[in-house]
Amino acid sequence: MLTVGSEGWVGDGKGRLARWDAVLYGAAAGVAALSARLDHIPLQRQWARLALWPYAAAAFMALLLALRGRVRSTRTPPAARAALAVAVLLAVLIVPLALEIAWRANDGDPLHVQSEIFLTEQGARALLHGRDPYSISYDYGLLRTYPVGVWRHIPYLPGIFAFGMPRALFGPGPLTDARIGFTVVSLAAALLALRWSGISGERRVLVLLVLLVLPTGARYLVGGGDDVAVLALLLLAVVLEQRRLPVAAGLVAGLAAVVKQTAWLALPFLALAAVDRDGRRAGWRYLGAVAAVVVPMVAPFAVWDTRGLVRSAVLFPLGLTSDPTIARGLTFGQLLAHLFPGAKVAIAIVLAASLVAGGVLLAVKRPPATPAMAVRHAGVLLAVAVALAPAGRLGYLIYPVNLLVWGWLLESGAYPGARQPRRAKGAGPSRNGGGSRAGADRAVSNPTWTGRHRRGSATGDDVHRRS
Repeated sequence: MLTVGSEGWVGDGKGRLARWDAVLYGAAAGVAALSARLDHIPLQRQWARLALWPYAAAAFMALLLALRGRVRSTRTPPAARAALAVAVLLAVLIVPLALEIAWRANDGDPLHVQSEIFLTEQGARALLHGRDPYSISYDYGLLRTYPVGVWRHIPYLPGIFAFGMPRALFGPGPLTDARIGFTVVSLAAALLALRWSGISGERRVLVLLVLLVLPTGARYLVGGGDDVAVLALLLLAVVLEQRRLPVAAGLVAGLAAVVKQTAWLALPFLALAAVDRDGRRAGWRYLGAVAAVVVPMVAPFAVWDTRGLVRSAVLFPLGLTSDPTIARGLTFGQLLAHLFPGAKVAIAIVLAASLVAGGVLLAVKRPPATPAMAVRHAGVLLAVAVALAPAGRLGYLIYPVNLLVWGWLLESGAYPGARQPRRAKGAGPSRNGGGSRAGADRAVSNPTWTGRHRRGSATGDDVHRRS
């Protein structure tokens, strides 16, 4: 049966985790089958046809691992689950991505790239030639037949253009496709985060599955990739904050925030949970590090053309311009905007105010004590934001899904606690282990971390008695 150990990680009695893998891979195969028939984007239908059988085969293999564990009454080795996850990653992400990039080089853009990649690359090209990417139109090439709003606006923040610069500098080619940059950043940030996370191998596999392997990751990287790169950077920022490195965490979170607005909702909660190695609150240092990345990147564009930046990066994504979008997801906000088209701005303001009020209430009533708790709060709020958005983008549900999974899986990692202050000779030990009150009030996730302990624990008192 599923067990919870003393360190808070979920055990794998009789292959239970492998059975969950089989369920997840089976569900992924179902999503791929539906997408192959129903998705309105040709590239996504192609990806689904390529990914369907690898997911189905992975579900079968995971079921075999689960049956093996049940028969032998033993845990499924994490290495076996990780090897299967890596094999599926190659089959549903790396191979389809390589094929789509090669097909794009041979056949052109229409069937093998999505609008976000085209806008990323063309916006970088415009910037390289001294033009403001937010003030020009892109009514050519792939976007010729798209709604006017798509080729009039780049609904992302300026950091996105870094991924389009290789194509702008070196011209079209397989190696300059913006998806390569998104994928490299996603893989690098995710692997660093998992390496430093301090969580068990079982939990690392689950994080990898949700972020990169399942359709919540692979589908989006093959088509576009910006959302997964933002999520991977946020994951790394959360892990760094768990390790009590608030400035480093803020810098990485700033990289995510300067690419896409979807990263911003998590920042206030993460700032509330930030502490340093001495146990002192570090929210302002965290936000200062975020600003050190965001301000130099965004301010020049705001000065260049404030109206253009606000119109493209704020109003258009919210559905508050007169230009139509291709956002097709049915949300409560979109339903209200459709019923009362003359009150779209008022509806958006009311919904945004409700969201802010909910966030403030959540932060006040249940202030996040750890980064894991902070991302759980952010995940809940992001799910509500997607449901209330006047422009329905249900694909953004991958954000709350990942954040809520991290909030569950990262809570038990082995992270360093607050440093203990030096004591004068003959001074008696503090019952709370010394340090500031903020440090004493924060329980260390793993009491087995060398030299760290929970407040008032027997482990901590014994350490002091022996010292």
